[in-house]
Amino acid sequence: MFKNIFLFVLIFTSLAVNAASVDSWLDKMGQSMKQQSYKGTLIIRQGDELQAIKVTQGINGTESWQTMESQTGENHIIFRKNAEVTTIYPAKKLVTISAAMDSKPVKGVLHSLPKNKDKLKQLYLFELGNEERVANKITQVIRMTPRDKYRYGYTFWLDKDSGLLLKCDLKDNKGKVLEQFMYSDIELLSSAPKNNIEAATLATFKKVTLSNKTDVDAERWHAKNIPNGFVLIRSVKTAQQPPTYHMVFSDGMASVSVFIESTNENQKKYIGQSNMGLVNVYSAFIDNQYITAIGEVPAPTVRMIAQSVHAAH
Repeated sequence: MFKNIFLFVLIFTSLAVNAASVDSWLDKMGQSMKQQSYKGTLIIRQGDELQAIKVTQGINGTESWQTMESQTGENHIIFRKNAEVTTIYPAKKLVTISAAMDSKPVKGVLHSLPKNKDKLKQLYLFELGNEERVANKITQVIRMTPRDKYRYGYTFWLDKDSGLLLKCDLKDNKGKVLEQFMYSDIELLSSAPKNNIEAATLATFKKVTLSNKTDVDAERWHAKNIPNGFVLIRSVKTAQQPPTYHMVFSDGMASVSVFIESTNENQKKYIGQSNMGLVNVYSAFIDNQYITAIGEVPAPTVRMIAQSVHAAH
């Protein structure tokens, strides 16, 4: 009897310590992303494809900025400053501007993870792992396992000294790595580096501002039956003709985009499930509307969301 009680207390205490430790690490990660200047090379692996990105972050008092410059593929630069993201395409002399929520670095949801952790604990199981070396630094491993079949899991590697996220794996429900972000090298800086984005040069480029605000007309579309934890975070109507409605659902980590366009079933459109690597897609005709749900989530998630979309009455 006493042995069982002792074992229960031991297990309960261990779980409490683990939870507290995870919280402290997530808080440390959040603080480092807001306070630490650095530069490094980020490698993104998806299947057999590799991308290299030069990342620089500067923190100067209350002002923060970050640049992500592609080293492979099409040359483009993402410049994030406070709540605004500017994407620069030098060859096209094109600049797009959007709110920070649309283009956050390294699965930018990680920036808001610490403040959302209480909600996320209902959807994911957080566990501390071992210490491992990444980019020649000792890191603490944190595993984030989904509690259902509607989302993927994550593994984080946080620098033990600074708390910076140095590596992130996105995994399916069988533990297979679908996508990986990892710094091959990183240098922590004691002060903010020089920002090399030249405003004078950008002034000569074509500028396109992407809408991020909820459109009142777009609110006539709803999803009545979606996976637990997912909520509508944006709903807009595009300017193209015929108009397309765009809805975004998120659980705080994963997100699903839904596109709704007026059409009829006589038009040749793909119906059913498809995928592009880790991205799953589900398309269907509902009330003379062609609905497409797409996201880096399991197949049942996009299917469930697409099939639940309906016009508000």
